[in-house]
Amino acid sequence: MRGLVALILLAPALAGAGRILDSSVTLEDGVYAIAVDARIIAPPDTVFGFLTDYNHLPAINSSIRESRVIHTYNPVKHRVRTTIRACILFFCRSVLQVQDIEQQNEHLLVAHIIPELSDFRQGRAEWRLSDATGATDMHFTARLEPAFWVPPVIGPWLFRHKIVSELLESAAHMETAALQASGQ
Repeated sequence: MRGLVALILLAPALAGAGRILDSSVTLEDGVYAIAVDARIIAPPDTVFGFLTDYNHLPAINSSIRESRVIHTYNPVKHRVRTTIRACILFFCRSVLQVQDIEQQNEHLLVAHIIPELSDFRQGRAEWRLSDATGATDMHFTARLEPAFWVPPVIGPWLFRHKIVSELLESAAHMETAALQASGQ
């Protein structure tokens, strides 16, 4: 659910870390449409650096158990494999996600899930970053169709809750690392 997540997918929210400005999740014909706007107290180039450090994504999110580049097409396009341990209420599972992630520019990442190598039938995600004077505004959108069972009545709520909490955890780690790097 992250990798996308970085994504996308997915830990308890840390107070005072980052801020969710808006979020929504809808479900139609088994496909989840996710949109989250967040503010991260770190410069855009720092946030982008964390998001594109594919072999070290577990450092910014405890739900990501493994993340590694399995193929490099060129300096801005990589195939990335992530394993995420996602637990919400009684619903826990390890989720495998293989994505082709491309850096469109220094403020935009686009990822496409490779269904035959993933636990998703289809998926696409975007991370758009913009400067917010001393912070980064991140607009994350994704369309995901899981190939695994998600409780139908509470599925959208589960996805929204998990994505928001995962983004908050990642924001906290990025903010802490940015402060440490600046010597504060």
